[in-house]
Amino acid sequence: MRRFLFVACALAAAAAACSRDPGGGTPEQQAGGTRATSAPGEDPRRVIKEITVKAISSGETITVDGKLDEPAWAKATETGPFVDVASGAVNPRIPVQGSARLLWDDQALYVGFDVKDTTIRGGFPTDAPDPHLWERDTVEVMIDPDGDGDNKDYYEIQVSPQNLVFDSQFDDYNRPRGGNAGPFGHQDWSAGLTSAVVLRGTIDADEDKDEGYTVEARIPWKSFTKAKASPPAPGDAWRMNFYAMQNNGGVAWSPILGMGNFHKASRFGRVKWVRE
Repeated sequence: MRRFLFVACALAAAAAACSRDPGGGTPEQQAGGTRATSAPGEDPRRVIKEITVKAISSGETITVDGKLDEPAWAKATETGPFVDVASGAVNPRIPVQGSARLLWDDQALYVGFDVKDTTIRGGFPTDAPDPHLWERDTVEVMIDPDGDGDNKDYYEIQVSPQNLVFDSQFDDYNRPRGGNAGPFGHQDWSAGLTSAVVLRGTIDADEDKDEGYTVEARIPWKSFTKAKASPPAPGDAWRMNFYAMQNNGGVAWSPILGMGNFHKASRFGRVKWVRE
């Protein structure tokens, strides 16, 4: 079943096989990056990751080519390494690893992913509408613009190593849903994004050992039609999560710790938008 099972996997090695489910934990403190509102002895399920994302400086531009080599990206906010969705800790035994960087301006949100993956899988028809990318390799962004984590009017966007896109808008937690085969959410919604992928390896070629891939995406604010305010005003905070996926499992920025599946907005981290 598509990532709507709750976490029943053991931690550590077994966590890699969990189907699109929760995780959370205590993140590393990073300058300008992720921090957590935690206290000694606090239940990790109450910890919410937070990052502050600065707007692109005046005069700087982003060319969406998958390279993440513009000066703006060097100053972007970083999530740090994604973690085991069940334990909230970095787990090198999970076969896919990742991290993300974020930027914004008045027109769009920019997301850059760096994924480590020794077996890059694609295999979808290039003309397939909203292919089920989570069944192989993909990155994913979950976005709850209102920042309250109530799962009302949130968005799911995935980009695969083939640079294929799955995007959908949901009214409530996993709703609407048309059954195990979908549709999942309002798949007629389009993020209107521009994306590019750079591979460090070869898709679907077992004769070589891959290293991974990068994904660069520009998502126009105007696409978030259910948001109370889009673009956000400086100081606003949205709830978001980022995933690197393989075979319906993977790693996350903000884990869910058995409190739901990858759609659980109350486990999304807080992303605060600021200017210099």
